[in-house]
Amino acid sequence: MIDSQLRPSGVIDRRVLSVMADVPRELFVAATRRGVAYVDDLQPLASGQHFLLSPAQFGRMVQLAKVANDERVLDVGAASGYSTAVLAGLSGEVLGLEVDADVAEQANANLLDLEIQNAKVVVGEASGLTGQFFDAIIVEGAVDSEPHDLIALLAPGGRLVVPILRRGVAVVHVYVRNDAGVMFTSEFDARMPRLWNVAPKDEFVF
Repeated sequence: MIDSQLRPSGVIDRRVLSVMADVPRELFVAATRRGVAYVDDLQPLASGQHFLLSPAQFGRMVQLAKVANDERVLDVGAASGYSTAVLAGLSGEVLGLEVDADVAEQANANLLDLEIQNAKVVVGEASGLTGQFFDAIIVEGAVDSEPHDLIALLAPGGRLVVPILRRGVAVVHVYVRNDAGVMFTSEFDARMPRLWNVAPKDEFVF
C-alpha cells in the first residue's frame, strides 16, 4: 500500500506513511472483504450506507490537513473507525462523528481493540458541536455545497479538508482560518460517494 499506492499518489509525509503502515486496515472492513482490505478502491462496509475511502484518496487528504501531534481533530464520517485510528496516531485528540449508532459502537470497539486512548466516535452531526473548535477537520465523503457548519468549528489556524461535489466530481478543498478570515484552495479531483451515502433532498432514489 505504501509503495504502490500512497507514494505514487504524492503522499510523502513520513508521519502519515508511518501511521498508515501501522494501522491494520483489515480490522475495519467487512469480514468477507479482509482479503482485499488494501486494494486502492472504495471499501464498502456491511451496513451498505458506509464506506472507507481508498488508501490513496484518504492519505492525500490527511497530508493536506497537516495534523500536528498536539492538535485536536474532527473526523466527519468515521465509519468503522479506520480514519479515526490513523488520525489518532498523528494528533493529540480525535473526535469521530457518525450518524449511525451501531456503526459508531463498532468503531469504538475497533479503537478499543487497538488500545487507542486518544480517540472516540460519537453519534451526531456537526450541528451538535456548536461551541467546540478543532485544529483540523477531515470529511470522509463528498458534500454538495460549502460546509458552513464545519467552517464555524475551525480554531484559529485550523484546516478543513472536504470534498465538494462539482458536476458529479468531488473536488477536495482545503479551508484555512487565519487572521484575514477563512481562505480556501482546490487541491485535487476524486470520485467518491456522498458523505454517509445520503442523496440530496431533491433527488429520488429508485
